[in-house]
This record gives sequence, C-alpha cells and structure tokens, in this order.
Amino acid sequence: MSNAVAQTKSSPLKLQPLTKALGTRVHGVDCRNVDDATWDAILEAFHQRHILVFPDQTLAPDEHAAFMERFGELDVHPQELSARTTLPLPGCPTVELMLNKPGNRGPRAPRWHTDVTFRREPVAVTSLYGVETPEACADTIWTNMRAVFEDCTPGMKATLRGLNAVHATSFVMQQTGSDEALVYDPTTETNPDKQDLQAQYRVPVIHPVVHMHEAAYETLYINPAFVYGFEGWTQAESRTLLGWLYTQAEQPKYMYRHAWATRDLVVWDNRCTMHLGVNDYGEADRRTLHRTTGAPFVVHASR
Repeated sequence: MSNAVAQTKSSPLKLQPLTKALGTRVHGVDCRNVDDATWDAILEAFHQRHILVFPDQTLAPDEHAAFMERFGELDVHPQELSARTTLPLPGCPTVELMLNKPGNRGPRAPRWHTDVTFRREPVAVTSLYGVETPEACADTIWTNMRAVFEDCTPGMKATLRGLNAVHATSFVMQQTGSDEALVYDPTTETNPDKQDLQAQYRVPVIHPVVHMHEAAYETLYINPAFVYGFEGWTQAESRTLLGWLYTQAEQPKYMYRHAWATRDLVVWDNRCTMHLGVNDYGEADRRTLHRTTGAPFVVHASR
C-alpha cells in the first residue's frame, strides 16, 4: 500500500499507512457509531498494521469504553504495578485517567515495555485518547516485534520457539534477588485509594517467547520492563540473547512515533508490539489522556 489514503471496498474506512513497519491512520470513522461492516474492516486493519490512529474523535469515557469493548472485555488496570498517580475514572472504572499538570506529575513510561505481561492472562489491546495534549513533546513510540521475529534467521527462529520467558514486576524480582533496583513496594502503600491491592501479581509467570497470534502469524512476546530471563537459563545467559533481540527491536525501521493531537484515539496490539513514552515534558506541559486495557488472552506457543 502506498502512503496515499486508500478506501476499502466494503466500508467507508480510509486507511493511511504511517510507516512501512506498522501503524495506520483511519479516516472516515466516528467511533461512537460503528456498524458491523466497518468494524470488520477495522479489525482487519488492526491485525495487519497493529496500531490504529483515529483522529478527531469526540468520546466521553463511556463511549470510549464501549468502542474498546468490541476488541474484548476491559479490565481495571492494576494499581499494584507502580507508584501510579492515576486511578480509574469515577463511574467508569475501565477507563483510567492519566493526568500531568502543575502540582501533579503524571506517570512516565520511558522504558520499552508491553502492557502487563506479568499476568497469567495479559491484555491484548490498549488504547489512549487525547483529552488534552501538549505541543512538540510527550510522543509515544512503538516497535514491531512481529517484524523483528520475521527478520531472524531460520536457526534463530527455531531457538526462540523452544524458549519460555519469566515475566514479573520489579517488586517480585527484587524479592527474589533478580532485580537490584526496587522502584515501588506495594506493601508499603499509604494512599487510602490504593490499599486494597489484594496481593496481586506477586509471583513470576512463564510465557512462550514466540506467540502464535490469533491472526495466524508468529511474533516475539518479550520486553525489557517485565522479562527477567529465560526459563532454565542463568541471568548472564539470558541477558546476552535478550540484549541482542532488544537491540534489533530498537532499529528505527521497525518503529512508529506518534505526535499526539487532542482527540486522537490510538489503539494498539500488545501481542506484537513494545512501546515507550518519550519523557521530554514537565509538569507545566498539561497532558490528559484516557486509557483502557483489555481483551485478556493466553500466550500460545508456536512450536
């Protein structure tokens, strides 16, 4: 497909590729009112391009949630993950408020990661909606882990298909002596809104390194934020191969960088991408985003 806007035959969708590697801007859709034919075209584009940008949307939190529920059941993002300054929106718990303003330094995610892979059933789909976005800063970058795997040699692919990875939060790995830098200890939380944490996500989980996606392709399912090594390998052994894979993934040819505009809705597939937030903004750069995560799935081995 060229960089020109292309219209599908079966729906009013107009698709504009954002990079060769991944990402499509979707024109001609009001996410508050999507018929079945349009939804089928959206889902096809999602599986092919992994990131969809819907510009100029007008979404109340319940409308945002209703659209995202078409991808699968939404959940309440775990507060136990970090010392988050965010909480579910009152009256709409499946939508999370991410707020940066003077006196409220919002959450930062400057490290490559894939959302909540430390769960036994992680989430397939994440979305962010730009309620208020600063100019010329606070971009988000994604990289295509499907393409990274596809570019590996046959021998490397065979090796990776035979591996499992250990996923966990920093708190868990610090408790086991595998991570020296403890960022957040949920057991010492004093915020009264965050004390009912139910001791979630405090044991490592094992996922295959290569996931067979529901759209029938293979992709790497690893990330440096939550993967601490390969099952049955030492930390030193794991670090060498993981480091090489992450270096491959950091090549610009695999990436899309999104400069946010107010009323952008961005939806991405966590099964085949990693992402990070560019931490180049301060408290004076007002930023308000609404976030959803959902569509729990089982990581299926490709063997």
